[in-house]
Amino acid sequence: MLFISIGFLLAQIALVAGALVLRDGEHLWLLVLMFGWYCFGMLAFLAAIRVHYKKSSRLPR
Repeated sequence: MLFISIGFLLAQIALVAGALVLRDGEHLWLLVLMFGWYCFGMLAFLAAIRVHYKKSSRLPR
């Protein structure tokens, strides 16, 4: 989980840097693609945390 968190921190830095560099209209599609993959990864990360929490919070029967 630590490596995934560090990866998302680096992805946020890359997304902000990309937004600053690719602001012109010619490369806007690349910025949209980067943001789309970032959102997909973040949703998958949150789903993994939720599944892990649900599995770890079950009471043994």
